[in-house]
Amino acid sequence: MKYFIFIISLVISNLSYSYENNQLLLHNPAKKINFFDLETLDGKKVEVADKLIKKKIILVNFWATWCPPCIKEIPDLLNLKKRFEKDIEIIFVSVDANPTKVVPKFLKNNELENFQTYIDKKLNLTKELEVKVMPTTLIITKGPYELSRVEGYIDWLNKELLTELEKLL
Repeated sequence: MKYFIFIISLVISNLSYSYENNQLLLHNPAKKINFFDLETLDGKKVEVADKLIKKKIILVNFWATWCPPCIKEIPDLLNLKKRFEKDIEIIFVSVDANPTKVVPKFLKNNELENFQTYIDKKLNLTKELEVKVMPTTLIITKGPYELSRVEGYIDWLNKELLTELEKLL
């Protein structure tokens, strides 16, 4: 029932957002958040703290298979991951209602064989981090602190945005 209400609210409030002029705006000061666990499609738990040990910053992208701006953003984020592979980890979190069925099908249809995504099937993480728009990407650093949040689609390979990300490193 929770999933049905969430999906209806998404449709009604048009939470799939694709305004082309979205910007990366830094919080001043950075917002303290709690450490959180991630869940793989096969139910394994992964601690985000482990990922922060290896990378300087993490981008946590909340997406869904039914969200066109989310899908549009995925290739750019994958390219960004390659470009900054030593310093930036990109984590994809699906908010689909039935992720164990729809996500593998989506990945196969879009030829994303090596695409690692996590799931938030009960939407606990989405609620805790106050994610209300799809896609939403959080930039997190050690602490953990949320440095920035982008709600809606953004061109992650834009020269100005790349310069801002480099400054964070």
